[in-house]
Amino acid sequence: MDVDERDNDFDAERDTASGAAEDTADEEPQPLARVRYGLGKELLLFPDALVVHLREEREETRYHLASMRRLILMPGEHNPAKLVLMVELDDGTTVIAAEGVSNVRGFRVLLARLREIAPTIELDPEDMDEQLAQALDIRKRYSLGCYGAVFGSCLLLWIVYLVVAFIGAHGPR
Repeated sequence: MDVDERDNDFDAERDTASGAAEDTADEEPQPLARVRYGLGKELLLFPDALVVHLREEREETRYHLASMRRLILMPGEHNPAKLVLMVELDDGTTVIAAEGVSNVRGFRVLLARLREIAPTIELDPEDMDEQLAQALDIRKRYSLGCYGAVFGSCLLLWIVYLVVAFIGAHGPR
């Protein structure tokens, strides 16, 4: 057996192994909605469950929709644009499902799909769509404020530079 034949055998084995991996990946159910937030964190909505998937910690928490009574959304403590999602279960316990959700647009899509498949789940606040729109507005204002502060600082430094350069060029010799 030549080196070339062994390479072809190796390629065939690799293709067979990767084909088997693709088949198992295709069998996994696809989420109805996906919200990516943070580094390697995502919320996945399946027809029967809401899943909080943390890739870095290799952790997955599944909340079955049948056992969820209420979905609670609160603004973040330090940054109101980063949302805190809590789930109230049938047994009366309230669990913090996700903290620091910054993908508000994706969460609005998840919320719409959740209302379609599980209309019995209460939303707190009831006008959650309005709250999410406010969170988007707050984030936009926050970004504009930061950009404005940076631009203003640069402008101020430029003016100070011009004044110093003018005094230095026309000052006492």
